[in-house]
Amino acid sequence: MVRRRPFRSATLAAVAAAALLVSACGGDDSGSSDDKIEGASQSSPAASPSASEKGTDPDAPEIELPASVELVFGDWESADPEEQAVLDSGAQRQRATYEAITQDPPNPDSEYIALYNMKGTGAWTSLQDWIGEFKAANATVEGTFRFFDPQVRVADNGITATLRFCSDERDVDQKNRETGKVLTQADPYEYVEYTTTLQKNDEGAWQTANVENKRDACDAGGLAQ
Repeated sequence: MVRRRPFRSATLAAVAAAALLVSACGGDDSGSSDDKIEGASQSSPAASPSASEKGTDPDAPEIELPASVELVFGDWESADPEEQAVLDSGAQRQRATYEAITQDPPNPDSEYIALYNMKGTGAWTSLQDWIGEFKAANATVEGTFRFFDPQVRVADNGITATLRFCSDERDVDQKNRETGKVLTQADPYEYVEYTTTLQKNDEGAWQTANVENKRDACDAGGLAQ
């Protein structure tokens, strides 16, 4: 999600000057495969759902975000029910992450984090650490996140899937929670491509197990202006 380098509370002054977080998605900054992933539409995003919408799952919780944070999902739809379930889980993971970050204080143990991230995996561990850094630095986020060009593939075994998408966080700031001071500067990489691996848990729900990101890999071609 936010493609800026994680800051440490011990170096907050340096963060305010220049540091940029790498991945709110809880992934590393490694390159991902160039294999085409079939599935969800790759056309320009349609009208964006509100931050509180939860996809097509009637049993999914409605995750509320503050008015200062908006999540926009473009063309986050598939005609295939299983692919749609993967898309819904991926979107809910984004909402869960920012719900946890914008709590006062940020809460790595939010109930929603546990719903959409598989415990014990790399995605779980890195996301816990990342939210914990916001807590240690007394920081939060404000602005609009745009997620577009989703591509999903469900494996033949029916229990693993890959979700790749692009993210635009140019309109997002990280701020000190008390002073409101912006802690980041403009990122030279405008877009990031994320490749996430999801697995079904024992209850049959999709959870994210791994996240990789490739910086400067997406552009505005699939993003409605």
